[in-house]
Amino acid sequence: MKRQKLLLVIGFSITLLAILSFSKSNQRDSTIETFSFSSNRENIKAKIYLPDAYKTNNNLPAIFLIDFTEQHFKLVTDEFEQVIKGVKQLNGTDALVVSLASIPDVDATPDKFQEYYTIYKDLVHYVDGKYTNNTSRTFIGKGSEGGIVVMALLTEDTENALFDNYIATDPSGKYADALANMIESDSFPKNKTNKKLHFSFTPSNNYKKCSKLIDLINEANYPWLTFYSTYYKNNTYDNAYPLVFSEGIKFVFETD
Repeated sequence: MKRQKLLLVIGFSITLLAILSFSKSNQRDSTIETFSFSSNRENIKAKIYLPDAYKTNNNLPAIFLIDFTEQHFKLVTDEFEQVIKGVKQLNGTDALVVSLASIPDVDATPDKFQEYYTIYKDLVHYVDGKYTNNTSRTFIGKGSEGGIVVMALLTEDTENALFDNYIATDPSGKYADALANMIESDSFPKNKTNKKLHFSFTPSNNYKKCSKLIDLINEANYPWLTFYSTYYKNNTYDNAYPLVFSEGIKFVFETD
């Protein structure tokens, strides 16, 4: 009899633990929603991370991750999770995290910038209409997508700006050249206010091109830009991004 009772208790405990584990798993999963929005006459699927604070506060800033398949490096699939992790490390600050539901297999070259920017413009408008009343937005990306992030900073003006903060790491050589040319030729709108840019690169990238871009931005000393740059000399393109995302998010959200 005692043996039967013991087995029943053990069985009940195992079942209870399984239920609690399943419940917690569902609770975690429930913080990420998927939705569809329209861009370029197509329905595109996206996903959004909603922190616990969202249950009582829909006035939260949003971080928009641009994540494409890299053509010349190993594919990384956890960028979305790493951005969420960076948000969770903030002190007393919550944010939504938004990205496309899949990772498009495209070669994000500078000549296609407007096409990709338009997708994120439409995504921003959808998120603004459904998920948040907060107009503070951050654009984040690595690789060629990092080049898109910095080009968005340059091409936007105050009246049509989508983003306030920009986090970019390891832009492609083509984007580094295109961005340097824009700065040197002074061929972009200057009517901007209160922008932040966290820019970084690793030894996997072209040191000369990235350093030139950093020097040009520093020399320009734009009054509307708070700029921070760093060289992760002990990291590579494939393993630096968790640190970059975390430090970049901290830079744009936390004040001294």
